[in-house]
Amino acid sequence: MSTSPASPASPAVQAASVPDVGGDPAGLGRLGPVLGAANLSWLLSFGVSSTLVQALLGQVDAHTKLDRYATMATVGALVGMVANIAFGVLSDRTRSRFGRRNPWILAGGFGTAASLSALSWTTSFPVMLLLWMCAQVSLNAMVGPLTAILPDRVARADLGRASSWIGLGLLLGQSLGAVLAGLLLTVPVQGLRWIPWLVAAGALLVFRAAPDRSNAAETRVTLPLRESVRSLLPPRDPDFLWALVGRLLTMLGLQCVLVYQLYVLTDYLGLSTGHAGSVIALSGGVTALTAGSAIAVSGPLSDRLGRRKPFVITAAALCAAAMVPLVLTRSLPAFFVFVLLAGFAYGAYVAVDQVIMAEVLPDQLHRAKDLGILNIANTMPQILAPLVAVTVVPGLGYRALFVLAIVLAAGGGLCLLPIRRVR
Repeated sequence: MSTSPASPASPAVQAASVPDVGGDPAGLGRLGPVLGAANLSWLLSFGVSSTLVQALLGQVDAHTKLDRYATMATVGALVGMVANIAFGVLSDRTRSRFGRRNPWILAGGFGTAASLSALSWTTSFPVMLLLWMCAQVSLNAMVGPLTAILPDRVARADLGRASSWIGLGLLLGQSLGAVLAGLLLTVPVQGLRWIPWLVAAGALLVFRAAPDRSNAAETRVTLPLRESVRSLLPPRDPDFLWALVGRLLTMLGLQCVLVYQLYVLTDYLGLSTGHAGSVIALSGGVTALTAGSAIAVSGPLSDRLGRRKPFVITAAALCAAAMVPLVLTRSLPAFFVFVLLAGFAYGAYVAVDQVIMAEVLPDQLHRAKDLGILNIANTMPQILAPLVAVTVVPGLGYRALFVLAIVLAAGGGLCLLPIRRVR
C-alpha cells in the first residue's frame, strides 16, 4: 500500500520520512529482531494465559465457564481498548531521558506479568476479573507505545521488512503459545504462575537493546481542555477509517473461531479435554510453518513491489475460505484444513497489515494515539467474538457461527479497496 514512485507522498509517508520527537527514522539494524522478540513475548504470554484461564474456569465450575469467560473477555477488552488509546496519548506527550515509548513499555511489561501470574493464586471469580482488568491495562501500556516504534523509528523503505519481523514475532508467539497452552491445559495453575513473566523479559529487552534518544529537554505541547478531548477522537480521514474497519471485520471473523478454539474442539467436534489439548499443541506447530512461510515472503515482497493492498485483500479472502470446511463437515481433518489455510492467511495478513496501519497515519504528532485507535480493531473482536458466540451458538449452532465468520473476514478484505493514497 505504498504510493507509486510517480505520485506525491501521502501525509503518512511524509510522517515516516522526517524526524520528529519520537526518533529519527533509520535503517532497520537490530531493531527489527528486537521488535519481533518483544511482540513474541507478549502474545505468547497473553495467549497462553487466556487459554489457561478458560481451563481454570472449567475446573472451578464447568457449568458457568462460557458465561464467565465471556464476561472476562468483554470487560477486559473494553478496559484494554480505552487503555490503549490513553497510553498512546501519554506516550506521545512523554518527555524523559529514555525517550517517549520505552518507559511505558518497561512498566507495562512488568505490570502485565504480575497481574497474570497472580491469577494462579485465586479461584474467586471477582478477584480473577479484577486481575484480568489489571493485566489488560498493563498490557496496553506496553503494546500501545511498542506499536508506535514502527512509524517512529523505521524508514519507509524498510517498513515491510520491519513489519515482517513483527509479524514473525506475533506468529511465533501465537504458535508457541498454542503449543504451551496445549501442554499445560491440565495444569493451568502452574502455567499461569510462570509463563507470564516472559512478557516482562520482552519489555526489558526493548528497554536495553533498543534504547531511544532522550527527549527530556523538548517542550511538551499543552492543549486546552476542549482540544485535549477532541484529540482523543479518531481523525476524520477516509483512508484511516477504511483501514480501521477492514482490520476490525477480518480479525472479528478469525476470532469467532480462535477465541473458542477449545470449545470448538470439545463441544463441536466432541473431543476430550486431553485430546483437545494435543490438537491445540499440534495446530500451533502447523500454524508456525504455514504462517512463517507467508511472513517470510509477503513483507519483503510488498517492499519490492511497492504494493500492500493485494497482499492483505488476498489474505482476508483466504481466511474466509479456511472456515468453509468447518461448515461442510464436523471432523478433525476439517479443523486441520482450517489451521493450514488460516495460518498461511494470517501470516500474509500480519506481515503487510502493520505497514498499512503505519502508512495511513494522518498526523505524525499523534502516532501512538492514532495507532491506539487502529488497535481497537485488534481489541474489539475480543469483546464481540464471545458475545457473538454466546448469541449465535446456543440457538443456531457452531456452523452458523462459522458462516458469519466467513462473511466478516471477506468483508474486511473488501474494505481496503476504497483506500486511495496507498496501493
